[in-house]
Amino acid sequence: MDKIKVGIIGSGFIAEHHCYSYNINPHAEIVGMSSLLEEEAKVLMKKFDIPGKLYKDYKDLLKLECDAISICLPNFLHKEVTIDVLNSGSHALIEKPLARTIAEGEKMLDAEKSSNRKIFYCENNMYAPTFVKVKEIIDEGGIGKIYMGRGKEQHSGPHSEWFYKKDKAGGGALIDLGIHDIACLVWYLGCDVKEVFCQIKTIMPDRGKFGKCDVEDNAVGILYFENDAQVIIEESWTAPGGYDMRFELFGTDGQIKAAPTNNNLINVYSEKGYGYAVEKASTTAGWTFPIPEEAWNFGYPQEIKHFLECIMNNKNPMTDGKYGQKILQIVETMYKSAETRKIEEI
Repeated sequence: MDKIKVGIIGSGFIAEHHCYSYNINPHAEIVGMSSLLEEEAKVLMKKFDIPGKLYKDYKDLLKLECDAISICLPNFLHKEVTIDVLNSGSHALIEKPLARTIAEGEKMLDAEKSSNRKIFYCENNMYAPTFVKVKEIIDEGGIGKIYMGRGKEQHSGPHSEWFYKKDKAGGGALIDLGIHDIACLVWYLGCDVKEVFCQIKTIMPDRGKFGKCDVEDNAVGILYFENDAQVIIEESWTAPGGYDMRFELFGTDGQIKAAPTNNNLINVYSEKGYGYAVEKASTTAGWTFPIPEEAWNFGYPQEIKHFLECIMNNKNPMTDGKYGQKILQIVETMYKSAETRKIEEI
């Protein structure tokens, strides 16, 4: 198989990263796009030279018999669209979270099994160069046995209304940002989480043009791992200044600190500001830390490359549907802990 024929469902921020990643891969050919947002989608189609007409109904895209389809849609559509994609004979690349609930995720995994197609779970941070290096150092024994750590993601909040509605998103900052941290931490430590404790709150219930925020915009949790490590995660949608993510891991023989969004070779101070620095940065005036080749540094092309190689060689991916379901189960248990105000077992 020289070329993997792929389709894109959705046309937002993540869809652009997928288009870019396919576009620079010699083994991929984007054959079509589906989106309800016509103007937004046509910009992407022109930018990445995607042929054919825009499909308003994604089921018309499925008729193109793609080898794989990227599903870049709101959380409440993940289950239905993924099942339809799998049953059409295409592999499904699904962005995090796998679904809103583990019950929805289970139905997706059932469809994967019955269709004989694969779910590729898109957790870009596990393919990002900085975090791949962190994993390499851990696996080489560089810091010994990890006993404590911290994962953190924050920004000022998403740019779409559906994120702030529980029926559409399934949750707030925890399922949106925390799911990234948890996925990486389980990967880093190489063992499962046995118990969790979590507290959530909403600091900014009024989100202006997006209306009321009826999910948590801040979350703090503790993951208790099977190797007795205790790791704190902190997630926020109320932190201005752009996207900030970092890990601190402490082992018996050393420590690692990684913060790719605020730790690169470019520091800029501008009185007037300039074009673009990093995701979610509302201004570029003052001190900024622009990210060169943002998609590459956040792991999107590497992730897509890995998935395409798995399809071509009939191999299982590093992040499959079962991995996405495992991480979602941890998140769901953390929401339970936030309700009971107790440590809960996974």
